[in-house]
Amino acid sequence: MRILVVLTGGTIGSVAKNNKIDIEEEQGACLIRLYESRYGRDAVFELGSPYRILSENLTLSYWTELKDYISRIDTAAYDGIIITHGSDTLSYTSAMMGLLFGHLPIPVVITASNYVLDDPRSNGLDNFSSAVSLIRAGKLKGVFTVFQNNRGENTVYLPTRIMESDPYSDQYLSFGGSSYGKITGNDFIYEAAAVNPEPGLLAGRHSGAPVIPEAFDKEVLLIKSYPGLNYERINLDNPPGAVLNYLYHSATACVEGGNTSFLDFIKRCRERSVPVYVASFKNVKKVYETSSQMLEMGVFPLGNISIESAYAKLLIAYNQTQIDTGRYMERNIYYECLP
Repeated sequence: MRILVVLTGGTIGSVAKNNKIDIEEEQGACLIRLYESRYGRDAVFELGSPYRILSENLTLSYWTELKDYISRIDTAAYDGIIITHGSDTLSYTSAMMGLLFGHLPIPVVITASNYVLDDPRSNGLDNFSSAVSLIRAGKLKGVFTVFQNNRGENTVYLPTRIMESDPYSDQYLSFGGSSYGKITGNDFIYEAAAVNPEPGLLAGRHSGAPVIPEAFDKEVLLIKSYPGLNYERINLDNPPGAVLNYLYHSATACVEGGNTSFLDFIKRCRERSVPVYVASFKNVKKVYETSSQMLEMGVFPLGNISIESAYAKLLIAYNQTQIDTGRYMERNIYYECLP
């Protein structure tokens, strides 16, 4: 079994020195040594790296580099690919990789670590081992994220559904409430749930030809609704390609006041020809009055989608010219839109 390990940094690629955690170039080789000392040499690992950063420093240019790196891989030469990543932006890169590469004929597994590898609390080696086991099991194709929870369960997530880690417990949840499965005894166990596609459907080709932009040059402005959000603080003199306002759970936002009215902000965006998207809607036909007002003003509603996937999908949509943007946003690319 041959596996390409794509190192991008993060805690799993860092060491702690003088009470500070930072990238260490040799941690990739260290991870492989730790794996082989525990599990033996049951796989051939090839290391590669487009960049190595602390994942909080992730920018759109780094995503372009990672996208280009994965695009150049000869998938016929490997049984699987593991991307090691930082935990802070793991959910965002997972969503992006799932949308871009869900069509690949081999498993691509993204993983991270809660602590540096030599910390006894670290789950980094267990996460890496789970990624190897998922590839070895041979049951899945496409992109996945694995991360061990605080109950010692090696959880497998659909990458377009994993949500940002809880800042207190460092635990991840899955949008819609169900993970995709678990690694148990070196095997993948599917979690049967109404929101989960069966493993046989995960070739990804159901969504048609993949849309992969040349670069992420056009920005998407992401706004999260909260009490007191002052939209007038948002400068549109250099407008983004699109705006995404992630709403309250009832698909609502404040429409009262001057500087706090989302409706006034929509008008400002329209004056600058900036499309405004809102998420996440459960039903666009039965909504609150405040939601009805924003819909009447021409915002584009996105349904049953996480903030990470909505953001990544818009970035892809507004940085490509292959198909109509509206058609792309309506497609369910890699199970990012729940039923």
